[in-house]
Amino acid sequence: MTADANIQKKRLTVMLAINAVCFVLAGVAIYGAVSLRIDWLRLVFLGAIVAGLASHIWFILGWMRATKREGATS
Repeated sequence: MTADANIQKKRLTVMLAINAVCFVLAGVAIYGAVSLRIDWLRLVFLGAIVAGLASHIWFILGWMRATKREGATS
């Protein structure tokens, strides 16, 4: 495996871990906001959604940079 492939594999692992945490956090937050009527948990829910989306963007940008570098060396 090349160095870029190893970096992308690590990025993918980190992104999946962040998404798993955000998924659980968002589920707990929406349960608390809707069922238990704790209004501030809506902000936690939105924050978890934004953090999960940001991890996807971070992964894709890293992938684009690695592809650009790979194309420049070929």
